[in-house]
Amino acid sequence: MFGDSILDCHEGDERIEAVLKQKLQDEAPGVRWSIYNEAHGGECIGPKEGSPIGVSTPLFTAETSGRFFELVRDYPRVTAVIVNYGGNDSKVYPPETFRKRLEMLGSLLEQTYPGAILVFSTSMYLDPAHSAPYHIPAPRVPGWMDGGSRNDYLEPYNQEIRSFTAAHGYRLADTFRRLKTLTERGLWDLRERGADGNGGPKDDAKHLGDGAWFDNIHPNNQGTAAIAEGLADAILQPVHPFLPLAEKLKANEKQDCEDETSPVGSTGQLP
Repeated sequence: MFGDSILDCHEGDERIEAVLKQKLQDEAPGVRWSIYNEAHGGECIGPKEGSPIGVSTPLFTAETSGRFFELVRDYPRVTAVIVNYGGNDSKVYPPETFRKRLEMLGSLLEQTYPGAILVFSTSMYLDPAHSAPYHIPAPRVPGWMDGGSRNDYLEPYNQEIRSFTAAHGYRLADTFRRLKTLTERGLWDLRERGADGNGGPKDDAKHLGDGAWFDNIHPNNQGTAAIAEGLADAILQPVHPFLPLAEKLKANEKQDCEDETSPVGSTGQLP
């Protein structure tokens, strides 16, 4: 997994990789799943432009340097890669530049992991009834009016992800639309409470009319479960009309056991 704090929050069994692994095991019990989460809070794809606030060291410090190159050396062989960027990228460069960074990342992933499934996820969705107006010191979205909806600010970046995956045949986990659908069905409690994420539903009554209380963008346990469902669906969608991925992985695992020179003894590995 590559990404930002949406994939890098919570602890232990509540983390996205643990929840996703359980869902994959439930859907494809014959596969041994190994999931490696290398997401990092505050990260964007990069390289950075200027000195944006609230962004950590990017995945790429330059086109030929950065954490990306260290990670792919650590994981020389994988079956699938999950990518979740956009939230922090929206603080650094406009949507059209974000698309160029996606193109760079997708190309490098294809070169590094030929044949691997590439899954790109869109951003979080914030329930309009339980969120505050969005203020950003240096907006990157052309025409953005301060104090608008954060959903509206992030949607141009999501559109680039959707267009990018469609153009290249990559898999899309549309987290934004999944959470929007759940919210419209009344299942809006998908995010943490308070700026520090330490609040909970038991304190909601104390914050009636306080949009900031509900404005944390990070998923709570219900939100993590919804994100994991979308990722699992994207990973397990059929790769051939008559050969679902789970069956392909079982076949690959059997071949690995027979191949003594294989550097990795199990399949279903996700960085």
